[in-house]
Amino acid sequence: MSEALMKISEPYDYDDLSSDDYKKLIIMTIAAWNIANQPEEQRAEQMTGLRKFMPGLEEPDKIVMAKILGALMLRKLKFYSNDNRIVADFKLTETETKRHLFVSSIIPGQGRPLH
Repeated sequence: MSEALMKISEPYDYDDLSSDDYKKLIIMTIAAWNIANQPEEQRAEQMTGLRKFMPGLEEPDKIVMAKILGALMLRKLKFYSNDNRIVADFKLTETETKRHLFVSSIIPGQGRPLH
């Protein structure tokens, strides 16, 4: 699951991203993954709801974030269209040379976290 999320976020993962910015990217990628796994008719509603919870962002910034989220969703559907797991939690750690992403997910209808 971690590898899949990193592959999806690859176009936005620049070497000079700060830890905070990388965490934001991962959070957006997880949101994109989970929204993309919703039935198609519910995705727009999910996106609208998410935009409401972006306090402190001006409308142009919300539009940019929505475009990035949409691009991440398209990558999820392109590379992992048959993977219906839902990301439940994540942990991000760093060493001097590498970032490590640990993800817990569930399969809808089963409820047990997968690692």
